[in-house]
Amino acid sequence: MLKIEGLNVYSDNKKILENINLEFEYGKLYLIFGPNGSGKTTLAKAILNDESLKKEGKIFLDNIDITNEKTENIAKYIFYSFQDPVEIENIRTRTLLMYILDNFDEKKILNLGKDLGLPEDFLDRGINYNLSGGEKKRFSLLLSILLNRKIIILDEIDSGADIEFLNKLKYYLDQFKKENKMIILISHNLKFVKELNIDKVIVLIDGKIKYVGDKNILNKIEENGFNIF
Repeated sequence: MLKIEGLNVYSDNKKILENINLEFEYGKLYLIFGPNGSGKTTLAKAILNDESLKKEGKIFLDNIDITNEKTENIAKYIFYSFQDPVEIENIRTRTLLMYILDNFDEKKILNLGKDLGLPEDFLDRGINYNLSGGEKKRFSLLLSILLNRKIIILDEIDSGADIEFLNKLKYYLDQFKKENKMIILISHNLKFVKELNIDKVIVLIDGKIKYVGDKNILNKIEENGFNIF
């Protein structure tokens, strides 16, 4: 279980999140939803203990306090897909994967990359280098599959994606649930998320939790916007 208690988060002395209390369980898909600037990405980064943020409160992973744990240690259990993946020209993707994977199976990786729609030579390119925005999201999904973390946080991975990739994403989200992983999806794509087997929706507005419950709230948001809160 991932548990957040009384979390306040500040960036440059400005409060971004206020009194966040949440519990996440394995084998479930959670949607964090809300307008731009509501603190969704900040929440994800706070879980990973981004050093640019100041925090008050506690974050527990399986009853272990990870509030101030080093990010590289938290990342052994939690995979985070950045909203805007960085490009690193001078480190080949092959080198990265050989370093971070326990078992580098090139044939398996290439087949998976092909299935996800990545260029044939993606292993020999720099990390995310010369990839389109959509291809970067595909590579993020590939990493989430290969790294096999207990918890997967996907930040706007569906943004700007084509229908083919969204279908792949939907398939793997279901697979992750079957593997008893915890999935936290941050998204603005109302049409897409309504098709998912979401267990709980969390609505964030102005850094505060306004709703925690079933996905039926998405229909109300679609009809009336966030004014209902």
